[in-house]
Amino acid sequence: MIIVGTLCTAAAVMAGVAAVRRDPVIRRRLALLVPSPRRPPRWRPVTDRDLQQSRLVRTQTALGVTKVLTLTIGAATGIVCGAAFGSAPLGGLALGYAGFVIPSLIVERRAAASRREADAALGALIERLEALTASGRPVESALSGISAVPTGSMLLDAVTRRAARAYALGAPLFRSLSAAAEDAGLEGVTRLAAELERARDLGRGSVIVVREARDRARARERARSLETAAKVEGRLMLTLVLCYLPALMLLVVIPLFLTLLDGLFG
Repeated sequence: MIIVGTLCTAAAVMAGVAAVRRDPVIRRRLALLVPSPRRPPRWRPVTDRDLQQSRLVRTQTALGVTKVLTLTIGAATGIVCGAAFGSAPLGGLALGYAGFVIPSLIVERRAAASRREADAALGALIERLEALTASGRPVESALSGISAVPTGSMLLDAVTRRAARAYALGAPLFRSLSAAAEDAGLEGVTRLAAELERARDLGRGSVIVVREARDRARARERARSLETAAKVEGRLMLTLVLCYLPALMLLVVIPLFLTLLDGLFG
């Protein structure tokens, strides 16, 4: 029995080791058939598109000058502050690195916020487009006409105006809109332009495509509104805890407690 138990334990250990191997033979063979997806790089430089959409600096040279200035200020501040604690080089390196990285982060955040604003304003554009196409106006002329009406997003307005100018010069509207949206990084506009172009090539009614896009935009806006409404309770509770409860303690509870103590021991 001891021998059988030992053999079973050894087999279980070998099976466990084979199961947790980092790169087993079966996985290697399956990887040959299905390649693994590429992971996005953890770090990427600031592109010209981010600079244009952030509306903070215009060129890479201006961004480089800004980063050098913030690096110098951060390093000097770190050296001065670190000297008080006996670690001037470490403080200078830390704040200098932060000063060099922060401008790029600000530009990327502003550009991403601009793209999110354009995606949120796409619903208003689709609503106007659906209203015009439902009245019998062709999609191309309707989209070209509403490109001059502001949507609340400067990025989306620039994309639609660029497509309308190309359409006025004789270029296909949907392809021009898709190219402009792809350059700006607006996935929703790119998808809408591709669907309209596919519907035109297949002979499908463009009104149906616009209405489906309108329904999807309304569903996204409804989900965004529900998500925003779900955060209201937590923010109100945070306001209550940080603002009203300290005032209540200072004005009511503490004076009452001091009055009771004065009555007991006074």
